[in-house]
Amino acid sequence: MESEENALETAAAALRDAQAAVHTARRELSAAIVTAYRSGEPAARIAERTGTSVIEIRNLLAATQTSRRAR
Repeated sequence: MESEENALETAAAALRDAQAAVHTARRELSAAIVTAYRSGEPAARIAERTGTSVIEIRNLLAATQTSRRAR
C-alpha cells in the first residue's frame, strides 16, 4: 500500500510539472505569434508554421489586441 500511495503522489507531482510546462510553452508560442504577425507575416502562414488554423491565430491576435502597428 505504501508504494501505491507514493506512486499516486509521484504521478500527481509529475502532472503538475507537465501542466506548468504546457502553460509556459503556450505563453512563449503566443508571444512568438504576436511578434511574427507584427513583423508582417500573414496569419495564414503563421497558422501553417504552427500547425494551427487561421481562426485560432486570428482569435489569439484579437485576444491580445494585436495589430500590425508596433506599440
